[in-house]
Amino acid sequence: MKGLNLGVWVTRKSLENIESIEEMLKKIARLGISRAYVQVVGRADAHYRSVVLPRAEELESDLDGLQKSIDLARDLSVNISAWMNVNLVWSFGKRPLSPEHVVNAHPDWITYDRNGLSMLDYSSSDLDEVFGPFIDPGVPEVKAFTAAIAKEIAGYDVEEVHLDFVRYPFLDFGYNPLALKYYERWSKKTGVFDSEESFESFRLDSVTEQVRMISQAVREQGKKLSCAVFDDYSERAVRERLQPWMSWLEDGLIDSAVVMAYGKDPEEVIRRVDNLSRLHGSLKGIRIGLGAFNYSSRLDTFMGLIERTLEYEPDEITLFALSSIDKELEEKLSI
Repeated sequence: MKGLNLGVWVTRKSLENIESIEEMLKKIARLGISRAYVQVVGRADAHYRSVVLPRAEELESDLDGLQKSIDLARDLSVNISAWMNVNLVWSFGKRPLSPEHVVNAHPDWITYDRNGLSMLDYSSSDLDEVFGPFIDPGVPEVKAFTAAIAKEIAGYDVEEVHLDFVRYPFLDFGYNPLALKYYERWSKKTGVFDSEESFESFRLDSVTEQVRMISQAVREQGKKLSCAVFDDYSERAVRERLQPWMSWLEDGLIDSAVVMAYGKDPEEVIRRVDNLSRLHGSLKGIRIGLGAFNYSSRLDTFMGLIERTLEYEPDEITLFALSSIDKELEEKLSI
């Protein structure tokens, strides 16, 4: 498709063995994709050689999936963005096997809800995009932990580190006892009185400081930083998830925001893209992520959505995910 700067998210499933990595990159090459967001940290476990995180349990060998992807991508003109989930650290249910995993080593870092219940005590959640326990960015050690992960990933020959789940699970979380003690210090330092509004400000500041520390660690390695973010800025991003990503972009903490505009209704997707363009003044520094998985039986509609999105001149169209691009969509994208 002419004039299409295309990226794609690649889940960690594609990094489990050499054969799956080779097949992933062959498909990317056929599509003419210029950027692959390769997931190397899924649930606080590593698909690369890490001294901070335990190895992902599903890996049966000592394969370094990130390095192998980099090696094979060199001749394909594909930029590798190393994708790490930041605060989402496990799935609901049984605990990780490794005693070194953050869930086992630091259960005191897991966030709590407003009723004083740790997310480790949850068996499930009905909240959108809440797939398991989150660590709490209001805890200083959590911010240092995630910055250390980003630093070692940035040590690889990648163009950028890509963050996902850099936020709270929802507005009703952030009540970790350690974080609440730090909130008391924050209140005294800032002179902001104890209230619902001040606690919201504390959490917004906590996530922003987390991004700032990650940004510094990544920039020290000479790499760029991007973030997967919600498309409804005022409500879903800032109000519900405490993710003020537009300020991160404007303040230079991140180089690019990759907006998850996954809606099933093309008109709603375009309304949100248009709103972001007006709020930011343009889509400079903004990549628009579209949910290919929602249009498997409506490919002409999806291609029309891509064309309409391109009219706003985003930095990139990013598809979620590579596994959702079937032969029929691959043919249309290759025209």
